[in-house]
Amino acid sequence: MSSDSEIICRPTKWFIWRVLLMLAMFAGFGLYFLYDGMRGYPQKNYVVANYQAFSDAGKAWESEENRDNWENYVKEQTIPFMEDRSIYPKGTDFEEKWPEILKRMGNGQSLQLWKEYSGEKGWSQEIDPEEDVKDSRKIGEQFWAAAGSGLLALGALYFLIRTKRRVMKVTDEGYYPPGKGLIPFGDMLTLDKRKWDNKGLATITYREGDEEKKARVDGMVYGQFKEEEGAPAEALFQKILSHFEGELIELVDEEDEEGEDAEE
Repeated sequence: MSSDSEIICRPTKWFIWRVLLMLAMFAGFGLYFLYDGMRGYPQKNYVVANYQAFSDAGKAWESEENRDNWENYVKEQTIPFMEDRSIYPKGTDFEEKWPEILKRMGNGQSLQLWKEYSGEKGWSQEIDPEEDVKDSRKIGEQFWAAAGSGLLALGALYFLIRTKRRVMKVTDEGYYPPGKGLIPFGDMLTLDKRKWDNKGLATITYREGDEEKKARVDGMVYGQFKEEEGAPAEALFQKILSHFEGELIELVDEEDEEGEDAEE
């Protein structure tokens, strides 16, 4: 939106979609980590405990004493849960008996029975008890990761809302940086345009009272350079140039530019 006396550059769709993508990504990671901490990891531990029962059954079958009274032996056994009960799903029955399918045990059949049982349950058939058990520390890490992702998502949301409410504007009196007041053309000391042509960034140094401050002209975030839309960012910058009477910095110093990029 512009007129002869002012040019207004609003946040670009490119920037808005970029922040929305980051917001969705961080929120997605947060939900993923939260699910693993609350449900995924505890359920995995429950599956591993069941797998361990099948492994124990295979070893117990090797004893003739157990084999002679196998059905009764199976009825007396419970799933071998670990001592830390906090790593299992809420509502877990820690006195749960071995699955009935283990009554069909035969020589070398523990793995076959596990594949059949886990298939019915929809569980993973490939289990490594040493690698797949998720202790309380690993579960806690998921909650910390979820909290971190949530904070990043909130940061992206805040940045999105703040940016959408701002505009970059120039009038006949001076320049209005996003979210700030007027910088009169007469108070502008230097205009650094070294990054304008390739990055759409320029920096204005200006006087405010007894202090020197800096303001940025960011054409990638506000206005953009689409010719079909009148290249509003370029039009705004050219209006600033037409009224600017200070020192214009336009010769590229590669060392200075690398230093500024590192600071950003």
